[in-house]
Amino acid sequence: MKSKVKPIDECSALLEIEASRETIEKAFDEVYDEIHKVAIIPGFRAGKAPKDMVKVNYAKAAKEEVLKRLVPEGYKKALQEHGITPVGMPEISDLVFEENKPFKFKAKIETRPKFKLKAYKGLSLEKKKAVITDEDMNNTLKSLQEVNAKYTTPEDRPIKMGDYVVSDLECFVDGKAIHKKRENLWLTVEKDSFIPGLSDKLVGMKKGDVADIEARLPEKYPDVKLAGKDARYHLVAKEIKERKLPDIDDELAKDLGKASLEELKKEIGKELEARAISTAELNVENQLLAKIIDDNVFGVPASFVVRQLDRMVADAKRKLQERGFNKEELDKKDGEFKTKYKGDAERQIRLLFILDEIADKEKIEVNDEDLKSAYSMIASQSGKTEDVVKAYYIKEDLVDNLKDKIREGKTVKFLLDNSNITEK
Repeated sequence: MKSKVKPIDECSALLEIEASRETIEKAFDEVYDEIHKVAIIPGFRAGKAPKDMVKVNYAKAAKEEVLKRLVPEGYKKALQEHGITPVGMPEISDLVFEENKPFKFKAKIETRPKFKLKAYKGLSLEKKKAVITDEDMNNTLKSLQEVNAKYTTPEDRPIKMGDYVVSDLECFVDGKAIHKKRENLWLTVEKDSFIPGLSDKLVGMKKGDVADIEARLPEKYPDVKLAGKDARYHLVAKEIKERKLPDIDDELAKDLGKASLEELKKEIGKELEARAISTAELNVENQLLAKIIDDNVFGVPASFVVRQLDRMVADAKRKLQERGFNKEELDKKDGEFKTKYKGDAERQIRLLFILDEIADKEKIEVNDEDLKSAYSMIASQSGKTEDVVKAYYIKEDLVDNLKDKIREGKTVKFLLDNSNITEK
């Protein structure tokens, strides 16, 4: 076989591969010899039919088998001849496999990017001190106060601002219901409600009242087809609820399982400090990764970027759907999402190659103890046993993926350990 390579860009090339008639004939002879041993042809015992008859009866099968052998064989030899290490599978095209013609095909491949690592040790990073302020403490206590609020049913009186109305609610636009009837829905009666004007019209109603309220849907309504349209809400006020906040005192602390407010504050302080430390460490790590990405600029395989971009777009759409956005409308905006995230996808793929290169250079490897620790951590997070987690990763062929993640983590730790971090 002979071959030549034509570069396409930094990370892709086109291999043109050709096999002589002699190579093809030899491959056919080998295949027919194998078929002849098991060929079943009427009038002959298995493996005893004349070779000419085998060729007539098994011509199509032989051609398919020769093709299956010549393509990977030619591709492998071409890679070896040109010293190329591909990433991913080749894209085969322009295949010529006809009688009395040389066997030809092209293979488009993606290759590992070649780049010279910039300095990655001794990078200057800034880390914020984990300082907890009185405002942090007060905000946390207020959140606990709100979470532990009591809801009471007031004596017979009209709805007022600040109340909660347990209601059955239907919404109509252009005479059509835009969602199923919602029963026992808690509505907050407040000035800045999501539906402008709805709360104002609830004020003054009483338990058991039924009302049809005209309101305009906001411009940022999740379903863009309905945004800004006039709507009619059919509402039954089934119950009025009044929120009572507990005092921030020892009683609240006891309700939360602490002996006193002072003990509660100490626990909150520890949690806030741990959270601040974690945030500061994450910030330092982000600084580090941004620096090495910005310092090492090179092209990356296009297919890697496409897959990463697809993952990022799918994740973004899933989060928006959870917030109430319409799936069909989001699907129409795939192009916008891809434009928005393309740069980030390229940076993330570039980071993978950078970390891998550093790991190779520093001989950072994953050992059995690393894997065991990873299985143990996943087990504690998932509520499964370590053996069950390990068996799952082996069965699903995910061990190598896990090793890659562990290696990346060890490489990032190595870089942080070898950085100049200034605390501020």
